[in-house]
Amino acid sequence: MTDLRGLVEYWDQHIRRWIDGDTDVPAELTPWFDSYRGSGRGEVRVDVFPEPYTGRLLGNIAPIVMLGLNPGAAVPRFQSPGGVFFQQLQSSAYHEWASTVPYASTEWESFAGPNRFYQNRFSFARRLLDDNDWPSADGVFFELYPWHSSGVTAAMNPPASLVREYLFEPIAGLDASHVFAFGKPWFAVAERLGLGSGRDFAASWRTPSRVARAYALPGGQDLIVMSQNGYAGPPGAEDTLTLARALGLR
Repeated sequence: MTDLRGLVEYWDQHIRRWIDGDTDVPAELTPWFDSYRGSGRGEVRVDVFPEPYTGRLLGNIAPIVMLGLNPGAAVPRFQSPGGVFFQQLQSSAYHEWASTVPYASTEWESFAGPNRFYQNRFSFARRLLDDNDWPSADGVFFELYPWHSSGVTAAMNPPASLVREYLFEPIAGLDASHVFAFGKPWFAVAERLGLGSGRDFAASWRTPSRVARAYALPGGQDLIVMSQNGYAGPPGAEDTLTLARALGLR
């Protein structure tokens, strides 16, 4: 499986099996599942379905592609058997559900309010493009580790072969020049993928601890990895404008 449609079909089938009651991790994903061993608040939740990506992968002509660490804290009321999203997935393929921006839905926000994880990423895209009307449905979000945990308390070291197969080879099929990755672990991923040392941006960041580096991906896209101390999300307004200028988007 190396193309976008193959990825969509794979996760549709896997999530369908999970919804139907087969919650075991399949053999081909076991090395990925075993690559993170968090404890305490970082313990992996196996009572909720994994979320490898959200967003519209097929037919998205203007995606902003963003990579995170994992889907975050589980909310059993939504992701466990019988939950709101679980019920939606009983009558919908995973890729169809993922394209509806479920974490900005009425069902989610009436219970939990605006989802900070996604709202920060929506704001980043709008600032980057200088487009307040940018539709959140154009956001595509992949996770380094597809299973939920309330925090990240250990190193995430998924095998490079699986990262290529399940992330970067399919991402090459999206019409996007840049792929944005947030969080320090992505620097180690780039190294394990053999992407070289990358290119540091010659920019003056408002956040002193910010590091931003560009790597050339085999598919012709640039992987832009950004991190700052204690935070694995997108930069704020000023640093996003600085990034846009560095990328020639202003």
